[in-house]
Amino acid sequence: MAETRVGEARFSLLLHGDELPMEQIEAALELKATRTLRKGEVINRLPLIEATADEWTHSISLTAPETTDAGLNQLLAHLTARKAVLAQLQEKYNVELRMYVQSDYAQMAYSLMPETLAKLAELALPLSVSSLSWGEFAL
Repeated sequence: MAETRVGEARFSLLLHGDELPMEQIEAALELKATRTLRKGEVINRLPLIEATADEWTHSISLTAPETTDAGLNQLLAHLTARKAVLAQLQEKYNVELRMYVQSDYAQMAYSLMPETLAKLAELALPLSVSSLSWGEFAL
């Protein structure tokens, strides 16, 4: 299999909404937030961009772009065990999964194995996939 040349890859569970109970979310999901934002918090100064809602994020780095990613599968198993909690959170807040892949090369790929796809489907949460390629520069 060809090398995928992924520079950075991460997988996140995100919750968006008004007045998110950050500490209660952490306790219920037994996960520590890697990033939190409160509505109105400045995200960027030039141009000025403020958070339009509260956001709670738990992210992990993806480490195996060509095989089964153990960290991703551990997180999915952890979330599957808390499906009832996620369902309760979905009643009040926007809950989604996000996969981000970045590369310095013009072409990239990140393979998800069938067992990983099955775990994603079992969670029944929306999944957004974002990719960023800087393109390959030749001097």
